[in-house]
Amino acid sequence: MIEKEPQKSVYQKTAQKTQPTNQSIDPSVIQSQSMQNSKYELLSGFLDGELTQQEAQKVMLLLESDGEYKQLHDEMTAMRHEVQSLSLQDSELEHLDKLFQEPVAKVSRLFGFAVMAVSSFVLVAFTLYSIFINEAISMLIKILSGALGVGGLALLFSVLRQRLISRKNDKYNRVKI
Repeated sequence: MIEKEPQKSVYQKTAQKTQPTNQSIDPSVIQSQSMQNSKYELLSGFLDGELTQQEAQKVMLLLESDGEYKQLHDEMTAMRHEVQSLSLQDSELEHLDKLFQEPVAKVSRLFGFAVMAVSSFVLVAFTLYSIFINEAISMLIKILSGALGVGGLALLFSVLRQRLISRKNDKYNRVKI
């Protein structure tokens, strides 16, 4: 006996069984969900202080007349207070600032910065040297590579110099974000 559709997989058969029917969704359900979303957005805007006076009055009337809406307001207010209490306290910020200003942290940052600068200089210098001693590379490529390397080193030196000069009198050094 020969099957009509021998290659049809289980997934294709399942997909055929679950294809949508011609049943329609009740428009009143969609309208009700839309109104709920609108009420939620109004309440969120009310708590954030983003509503016009007319919209705020509408929310206040809803809060007075609708118990579920009032309950939602109370829950959102409680969540808002919880989220605000999760932010860093001043004492925690001061502690982080002390850690950042600690002598070991300062020295390790300076050491890391110096090691990166020296290794960058050595790497660029070695690469340029390797390019210039290679006879297979054309003179144009050597000149362009040299210009690129010298420009990069000059930029690195400029940034290091500027950073060292501005380190002492940086007016944004104590700014807390």
